[in-house]
Amino acid sequence: MKKYVLVVAMLLTIQCINAQAKIDEDVNTSVINLVILNDNGDILLKKATIGWITIGAFYEKRHTINEVIDSISNKYGVSITKPNLKGVFTYKFDFNNAASVRQMYVAKSTTNDLPTNKNVEFRWAPKDEAIEKFKSTIPCLGEMIAQIIEYPQVVWGGSFLIKRENKKMTSRITEDFYPISDASTYRESSHHPSVVKALQKYMEGSSYNKKEMLLSAFADNATLYLTNRDGDFKRYSPSEYADFFKKAEKGEFNGRDAKILDVKVTKDIATAKVEIAGPNRAWVYIDLFLLKKFKNDWKIISKTATRVDNIEKNAVLFVVSNAHYYANTDIPTGNSFSEIINAYDVFKKANYRIDFVSPKGGAVPLAYINTSDEMSKKYLYDTQFMNALKNTKSPSEIDASKYKAVQYIGGGAAMFGVPENKEIQTIAMDIYEKYNGILSSVCHGTAGIVNLKTKDGKYVVDGKRVSGYPDDYENKDAPYFKTFPFLIKKTIEERGGDFKFSERGKFIVEVDGRLVTGQNFQSSKPVSLKIIELIDAMKK
Repeated sequence: MKKYVLVVAMLLTIQCINAQAKIDEDVNTSVINLVILNDNGDILLKKATIGWITIGAFYEKRHTINEVIDSISNKYGVSITKPNLKGVFTYKFDFNNAASVRQMYVAKSTTNDLPTNKNVEFRWAPKDEAIEKFKSTIPCLGEMIAQIIEYPQVVWGGSFLIKRENKKMTSRITEDFYPISDASTYRESSHHPSVVKALQKYMEGSSYNKKEMLLSAFADNATLYLTNRDGDFKRYSPSEYADFFKKAEKGEFNGRDAKILDVKVTKDIATAKVEIAGPNRAWVYIDLFLLKKFKNDWKIISKTATRVDNIEKNAVLFVVSNAHYYANTDIPTGNSFSEIINAYDVFKKANYRIDFVSPKGGAVPLAYINTSDEMSKKYLYDTQFMNALKNTKSPSEIDASKYKAVQYIGGGAAMFGVPENKEIQTIAMDIYEKYNGILSSVCHGTAGIVNLKTKDGKYVVDGKRVSGYPDDYENKDAPYFKTFPFLIKKTIEERGGDFKFSERGKFIVEVDGRLVTGQNFQSSKPVSLKIIELIDAMKK
């Protein structure tokens, strides 16, 4: 199942001379903004004189919404799916009596190509980059974008005050974001919306130096247990904590990027975990909260925090597939759950960070789940682990320099989508060559390395001992086998590799330099242990 990140951005208050005239004349306007995503979850950006924005148009009463959207699509030469409404926001202006209603629609590109309008500069940008560019265009955009990203199932409302200072537009939120869609739209949301609202007051108040908003997140007698800059563990009141931000300019982003990691609610109490990261993740804190419901309002009654950015120094990248079926058939397949958890458990115990990447990002299919197996049961009911599989990263989100190793996970799905993906190939070879990391695969995951080439143009398997699931053990009369785009053993050998495997039901692990490969799911654990052993040896 694909998970698309729904990022909504607003047009700038002043888009052109005609728009300026309308606003200056105190004329109320309505604007439709169209946010377009491609298959990778990238966002389409349009270059304007004052920054990057989304495409849109003023909405005239004699036109229907569909007519306006069609005109936008035709004007810029974009082909899109049916748009979905994701927000209705209000702009008010401090320099006149006008108001502007902004309707936010999200659609998907049907071609993934840039628009054909040659008079306008367009580009696709990964979500994080797009957020930063929208923030630099007008401050309130970043706040709204963060809201939409966190809760794409909800249609949101909110209000902004737009100011003109020295010919530059600034903005601030005058009404907190609130859901305007039916309550049933929360059914897919992983967090309790009322608890989230209290946390958002904390996050926005502390990230944008809004003392009153920050204080409103806490109960009057709340207590914060924190370690100060001198290393002393102290107890603070909400007012004392809010004073940490008093010297900064109100409403100005101070670099604290906050996101909710987890919320658990039991009747009228809740616990929550929030990540707070500095610019470029120069530092990272985890905040833990205890909340209590007072009548119809949730308040934070206690908070503590710890710095975590230097704890996990090693990281490994697991490559998984988005393929739900064998090629274009209705034969289901997936990523081997057994291989994932056995490798994951090894790295977790060694204090590694484990990230998942797939060609399209988002949720991936799983296969070979044995609920009678204790290890499977342990991770099947691990919310954080399963959430990582539900939200795998897309290649554009991966920084190869952060990883010590890459491991291609097996299962029938590994034969499709991954081996031919150029972005994942680049990531894997950067980890292997540029950053001196380990390249590894297990079972059918070895399909992912057959196309990898070194800087000198040679296949990475050339002259190497390699293992994986052998062609000899495939059921060649089965329908699934006929869908394979290539054979692992045959292709490895054609490209100069020495393919090794043991008798059926047993396994081997081949280590040739920094290439570590295993025959089947039984080799997942020993392959992962060998990777850690090699990384530790390189440190000496």
